[in-house]
Amino acid sequence: MNFAIIRTQKLKSISAVVGSARHTFREIPTPNADKERTHFNKTEGAQSSLALARSVNARLPAKRRRDAVICIEYLITASPEWWKSTPVRQQNEYLKVSIDWLKARHGEENVVCLNVQLDETSPHLVAYVVPLTKDGRLSARDFLGGPAKMIAMQTEFAKVVGARFGLQRGLQGSKAVHTTAAQYNAVLQKNSALIAPKLPAPTIGDRITGKAGEQLKKYEEEQLKYVALIEQSRNVVLMGQRARVQQAKAITRLRQEVEEAREFELEAIKLRAENMQLQRTIQEERTYFQRQIEGLQAQLTRMVEQAKSFLKRIGLLTRERDAAETKSEGLKRLLHSDAIESRIKPRSH
Repeated sequence: MNFAIIRTQKLKSISAVVGSARHTFREIPTPNADKERTHFNKTEGAQSSLALARSVNARLPAKRRRDAVICIEYLITASPEWWKSTPVRQQNEYLKVSIDWLKARHGEENVVCLNVQLDETSPHLVAYVVPLTKDGRLSARDFLGGPAKMIAMQTEFAKVVGARFGLQRGLQGSKAVHTTAAQYNAVLQKNSALIAPKLPAPTIGDRITGKAGEQLKKYEEEQLKYVALIEQSRNVVLMGQRARVQQAKAITRLRQEVEEAREFELEAIKLRAENMQLQRTIQEERTYFQRQIEGLQAQLTRMVEQAKSFLKRIGLLTRERDAAETKSEGLKRLLHSDAIESRIKPRSH
């Protein structure tokens, strides 16, 4: 069994569009691509990551949500074995019908870039689509929203496109977590162990003896194991990506903590400097007021001494006054007594 494969990835910013397109247009090293075959790749629409960014931006409505999906990246391919056993003309037809299906689904004007990559082990189509609805709304939800719509899309693609080329739909209801278009492509191209089992070519003798049926049954069992292996590989890639994301987040947090620690350290240094300056100011003020106090104490001492001297002088003058007054009283009493005696004493004739 060979499968029709379709994967999608939601791009929410122009930078995400450019990042994806740089891989698509081989503007960055692509280890799983054969440089000698890159010139066989075919592109319709935008021819570079910058041109794609402009094309997407030109289709966006003026008003939209900040977290809106502005572009859907589609990856369309088939089981690796199918490419190996199918004529090139039929391969080209499969890609052409896939493109027609995309344009009918989204409107030709919204399919801003189609890139057929032939420089990798399994050819595949990468398409960039602006998810505008018929009434002009930017809504990826209308095309990819919810599990039911994703299942319906997978079924429709397999029925409308895959069935024409003998390709079947993937296992519906699989609990495996699908990877993005880029991750799935990387899994298929980098791991040489993920090669689909070969369809048996029984001989006439095998058909007569019944071995052909056994070979077909074994092939089907191996094909189921191969599908399970593909799903496991996708999960491994996804787990690795999640681990890298978590590691990147941890590194980001660590850098933030280091930056915060540096800011705290600088703040502490600043506060220490301000504290030292404050201590110097306080010491200078203390010294100034101490000198003022000492000056006032000295001035008070001088005033006290002056007061004592003044009081001493006042006391000396008081004693001198008292002595003078005492002497004056004595003289007055003496004169008074002399006067009395002169009046009493008889006069001589």
